[in-house]
Amino acid sequence: KKIDCALADRLGSWVAHPALTTNLVEVSPGSAKRAGRCLSMLLLFRLDAAAVVLPHPDKVATGGEDAWFARGSTFGVFDGVGGWAEQGIDPGLFSRALAVETAREVAGIEGAEAAEEDLARALDTARSRVTAVGTCTACLVHLSASGSLTALNLGDSGFRLLRPSRVSPPHRLAVTLRSREQQHRFNCPFQLGVGSGDSAADGAVYSGVVRAGDLLLLVTDGVTDNLSERQICEALAGPLARGEPARSLAAALAASAHEASLQPGRSSPFAAAAQNAGLSHSGGKPDDVTVLCVRVLDGS
Repeated sequence: KKIDCALADRLGSWVAHPALTTNLVEVSPGSAKRAGRCLSMLLLFRLDAAAVVLPHPDKVATGGEDAWFARGSTFGVFDGVGGWAEQGIDPGLFSRALAVETAREVAGIEGAEAAEEDLARALDTARSRVTAVGTCTACLVHLSASGSLTALNLGDSGFRLLRPSRVSPPHRLAVTLRSREQQHRFNCPFQLGVGSGDSAADGAVYSGVVRAGDLLLLVTDGVTDNLSERQICEALAGPLARGEPARSLAAALAASAHEASLQPGRSSPFAAAAQNAGLSHSGGKPDDVTVLCVRVLDGS
């Protein structure tokens, strides 16, 4: 992805903070903490949440440029803008730092009803505390104890709320709520960080209601650039029918997106978008793939 500013003549005086190098961002409550998985209790629902990250094949050593967090019933994914690597800066430093700070800021709204401005305020405050150089996209989703969903999405990461059919076939999934990507131009998303004119207030806000049986997905564009919504639902149908946990669902979708990204001859959403922009691209788009999957389970 491209940096949304001309910064090459200024980058010489900026260095990434050496302390911000953690590869895994997870915050979850008390005894529910797991390695990559957390289980939260709400009044009406239980939430089984897990994230899987598959770095770009060339970025395995650094852990890639995506980040995520799960804090109670608030979730987030972040995608570092890869254009910073051309300036010798690891884009993952900024995205991971922003994930850590945002997780701290949303702690006060766990289980409560969250207004749109709560998520924007948390993201802006978190941004002000990050000292690393870079920019990234951000998608935040909060689920309240009553089942209301509030989301804020800035850039080309995003979320999908999937609901199983109550008729035949019983495990067929439909998208009931989705975010839309925000781009200044092709492959240049809205982004937070150094030199960007975008802020959390520029993000799109969404609201909805979840019910038991729903799947909430937060993904970076390594998924949506390579899989259509139909293909996303197909990748999840099998493990969902087998009653597998969120971690298995996230792993199945991440693997499908990763495999698709490496196929040069297939059609892909990214190739279609490139063609619409007057550019030529064939096949998938190799990228970091992050899937944060939340299963909404009956609280009883």
